[in-house]
Amino acid sequence: MRFARTAWNFGCGLMFLTVFVGCGTQSAPVTEINVNEQSVADRADASNGLPLLAVPGPDDGNSSGNKVTRTAATSKSGPTLLPKIFGKKTPQELPPEDAPANETQLEKGSPEWLLREIQRVRLLPLPHEAMSEENESDDSDDEDVPLTPAQEKKLAEEIDRNRGIRRERNIQIIKLAEECIQKTNKNPEQEALFTAAVHSLLDARLQMALQSDSTSIEALYEADKVFFQRNPKSESAAEAALTLVNLTHANGRRYGHTDPRWLKEFSKQAQSYASRFPDESPRSVPLLMAAARSCELNGQPEEARACYSALAAGFKDTPHGQLAVNVLRRLQLKGQELELTGPGIDGGEINVKSMKGKMVLVVFWASNAQPFVQQLPKLLEITSKYRKYVSVVGVNMDTDEKTVDAFAETNRLDWLQIFPENPQQRGWNSPHAIHFGVNTLPTMFLLDPNGIVAETNLDVLNLEAKIREVYAPFRAKAAAK
Repeated sequence: MRFARTAWNFGCGLMFLTVFVGCGTQSAPVTEINVNEQSVADRADASNGLPLLAVPGPDDGNSSGNKVTRTAATSKSGPTLLPKIFGKKTPQELPPEDAPANETQLEKGSPEWLLREIQRVRLLPLPHEAMSEENESDDSDDEDVPLTPAQEKKLAEEIDRNRGIRRERNIQIIKLAEECIQKTNKNPEQEALFTAAVHSLLDARLQMALQSDSTSIEALYEADKVFFQRNPKSESAAEAALTLVNLTHANGRRYGHTDPRWLKEFSKQAQSYASRFPDESPRSVPLLMAAARSCELNGQPEEARACYSALAAGFKDTPHGQLAVNVLRRLQLKGQELELTGPGIDGGEINVKSMKGKMVLVVFWASNAQPFVQQLPKLLEITSKYRKYVSVVGVNMDTDEKTVDAFAETNRLDWLQIFPENPQQRGWNSPHAIHFGVNTLPTMFLLDPNGIVAETNLDVLNLEAKIREVYAPFRAKAAAK
């Protein structure tokens, strides 16, 4: 059977592969994107390592809006929330460089020859690379000399020219891969060749999709459907799905803080990958966590909750699954009375239930979390302004009591501070942080005068407005009396 015209559009003319008919349409969320070439992640790394976070939070680059991640809480600089694109499985391909005698034995147009030709095109140097090798010098004294305007113009022209060369080579690879797919897809004995061709096809399409090629974006969505329909347990199906996740992940991390559509799509594709490929849990678990955190940090609570729920339900025995259970507990706090007690750093027991009558702001913080330190002046300004209406309880996550005391004295923190007596329960081992799935600092909860959690998604940019909003009905009630 041949593809219908709507099933596969590869830009340089339609090619009808002898696989299966496409099953309806699945449009991409965004087809007009503008990606800086330097921002495209290097996909040569076949590492299976996957990040916990995928995209920066609101106001990325603005020191007042950033938060610190669990893994970066002790760093002196801001957190790095921009990981590389997730690694793809790399199927077995023909050796990239055989002896010339072997190459002559390949029949032109055969699947093996086509794959070898793909490798040849892929390994061709760009013009500037060849020039660099010819002009390479051991003298590095001029490396830091700034470019002249003429040199900058020449460099820009070279970048544009190389971008065009890469595109033409990707188009060539796509044509070769399509032909190989057509010749191998019905022969089970050639499944390895088929898979290798699919890998090259998807790789070339992804590179073009990341450079604003709408046809390639649509083609990747179609590939996800078609290869899954052909054989849902095949490497090709898994790789096509993962490539689509890569696309939505890359665009989500670039545009997520301004355009939520790619974040939502990343969440959707991560959930789809996890449900359709249960044997891929080493990849799908971090994918779900990355999508969940990306959506949570960028104001998409429903999508975040969906990913956390998928983790909690399907992978509860993994560390990520348990963390998801705890995060869901935090995300479901609104409208509930907060249960929070702990030892005060100056002795005694702190219980927020005993503080009813005023609003309570609970702040999870650490002295070495730079985003917290950067937000602190504004935070102190707000809490001082509303001191009559708001009490502050800090949940400190440092490991040394003297450090906390010194920081509090220097910054004139007069908050009540929960600080564990047991050193084994300090830092990220804080039972309170674990219980509520806290993995960014600062994390803040605002309680109304009745002790009910009114908001858990707070920073210094929205805190004052939330305080006024939460207290408004209580002020009106008091005035009515």
